Amino acid sequence: MALRPAELISRVKGVVHVVMTPFDKDGDLDEKALRISVNHVAEALKGQDAVFLTTGSIGEFYAMTDEECKTVVRATTEELDGRFPLFAGTGRSGTRRTIELSTYAQQVGVDGVMVLNPYYLPVTEDGLYRHFKTLAESIDIGIMIYNNPLMTKLWVPPPLMARLSKIDNIIADKETISDAAKYYWMQRAVDPKDMAILCGIGQLVYPFFAVFGCPGFVTELANFAPQIAVAFYKAALQRNFDKLVDLTDSIAPYYEFRSKVLQTRSRVPGVLSGFLATPDFTLAHSIIKEAMNLTGLPGGTVREPVEKLTNEEKEELRKVLKQMDVL
Repeated sequence: MALRPAELISRVKGVVHVVMTPFDKDGDLDEKALRISVNHVAEALKGQDAVFLTTGSIGEFYAMTDEECKTVVRATTEELDGRFPLFAGTGRSGTRRTIELSTYAQQVGVDGVMVLNPYYLPVTEDGLYRHFKTLAESIDIGIMIYNNPLMTKLWVPPPLMARLSKIDNIIADKETISDAAKYYWMQRAVDPKDMAILCGIGQLVYPFFAVFGCPGFVTELANFAPQIAVAFYKAALQRNFDKLVDLTDSIAPYYEFRSKVLQTRSRVPGVLSGFLATPDFTLAHSIIKEAMNLTGLPGGTVREPVEKLTNEEKEELRKVLKQMDVL
């Protein structure tokens, strides 16, 4: 049974795990592999503060049909079976389609939906408010606003977020920015009893947000190194910033590898947001999935047009994971 929004807000903390969507060698959705990886991470995080996110950006929702997204949401809900709070990514550029997918997610038993800001067409603040308010009035489960300016070219500013937080079932913000000052003003504007403001951009940025009491961070690490993700969260809870520095140093080879791999490819010029923390997101999916494969989990492959790693890069990643004591 799904958690009520009033219960859910207190559970939105800790390691916020992004569920990868495995595709087989033919590029087809591999539901069996999905169930294996969901169960594996749930067991690895047993007893910890954690939240699961599925069909988000890292989950490659943009490369799937709505029916495939529904399959992933249903399978993840069934496999997780209430062990941790689960949010399903249901945001679409139009309000009507967002409501349709969110209603389906509620029907299959998720605890909440994660909703990306409307993308493609710029909207006014009132339009953005109506988008989320109309959704909130259409479902009964919790809503996490996915405030991601890189992917949507929109950023919900603190005064508007505070206004949205007063809607009963809007209970969380996946704040996907790298600017600690902007996070501070967002945290200051919103009553923590109304909304949990998460670090949406990962473990490199989380230590800076932790200074201001950030309740949790979105991370890909639980897919192949859950012990490191948990260690980051516990160090932040203890306000042990020396430990957070040590942990960041321990994963530096992973980020150096990501940047190195990207530099070997030519990129199409684009308008990138100044909120972006690192310039290497382009191949993140490929690297995460290969890290899963190397650690014995069925990460599968990515869908076009994302590039796959070469055999040489896979071997280099193996060495990086050994440096991190993951292998």
